[in-house]
Amino acid sequence: MSLSDQLKAVTLRKVTDPIKDFSSPKTAGFLKEEEIKAYEKSVLEVNTENWLDVLRDETFETVLCPFELHEAQVFLEIYQRLYLNKDSTDVMTTDWRDYVTDDEKNCLATLSKRLQIFIEKLTKNENAPLVQSKFKSLYSERLMTYSEEKRRDENIQIWCLLEAAFQALKVKTSDEVIDMFLRSERIYQDLLLAAVNQRDKYHEHFVIRKFVDIDVDMEYRGFVFAYELVALSQYNYLICSERLVREKTSVADSIKTYYDHTVKEKLKNAKFPENFIVDFAICDNGKKIWVIEINPFLETTDGALFSWQHERLLLEGAEGFQFRITERPRPGAKTMLPQSVKALFTEV
Repeated sequence: MSLSDQLKAVTLRKVTDPIKDFSSPKTAGFLKEEEIKAYEKSVLEVNTENWLDVLRDETFETVLCPFELHEAQVFLEIYQRLYLNKDSTDVMTTDWRDYVTDDEKNCLATLSKRLQIFIEKLTKNENAPLVQSKFKSLYSERLMTYSEEKRRDENIQIWCLLEAAFQALKVKTSDEVIDMFLRSERIYQDLLLAAVNQRDKYHEHFVIRKFVDIDVDMEYRGFVFAYELVALSQYNYLICSERLVREKTSVADSIKTYYDHTVKEKLKNAKFPENFIVDFAICDNGKKIWVIEINPFLETTDGALFSWQHERLLLEGAEGFQFRITERPRPGAKTMLPQSVKALFTEV
């Protein structure tokens, strides 16, 4: 299991663990059947398939590879049999290849061939190391670029951790993708929703995107209500960025202007849901702004530096546009990471 997946998987449980999922909505906490159905409908409405064509010029180069229902069911069966409720060590050390049936193996082989064709549309043919398996060394390499004194700084440690996790998202082969997905609790939860709970509406794809380097302090989460961008938050809010503190006003102005003049009308004209959460990235020293992804406007989607419980009216635009960042290092920020990740700080 990759570090990035561990970070996300932790939040799929009800919020007893303080680490939060920065992108995908959580799936627990509903009491009534109608609430569950409404939630599932809201999630599926903002799937990438529903906005990619509208915002194709505003997001990373992307291709969609069909993910058939029977293939999703195989993923679910393998995860339930091998990884469900297992700790991260078991997930990492249990090789599913040793336990799949012949039918499952044939299904995955067919999928792998199809998926590789789509991946090759966005990648060069040179060989590359499997970045996931090198996570510890990636983290160590980044940390060692700092002085011994700074290496003890919690803010820098988490910064290096996020950089290494981001690089671990790189893949070049379909085998890497399938391996990541089969071990992922987050993918398992998403497939439960799409292939079991909403089976009659199943329309899923592998979303394959050209990798774009993004500085860890240049990602932002935006809250859109009635098509208006009413709130914006630093995405990786466990870290403090001196650059972001200096450029806070210009960052807010740039993203607000970009959304209002470029993104808003495209989604509105496409009759996209009027309330949603959208993640942005600023690249090339401010010259380029990207839309990363869109999530449902629900309390189950991480609020970043805003509180759904205490600031609902603010997130619905009652106080005008708001932008929040982490203004100073957060003492004890490492305690918000899962135990399997915190262990890295003592190993390196």
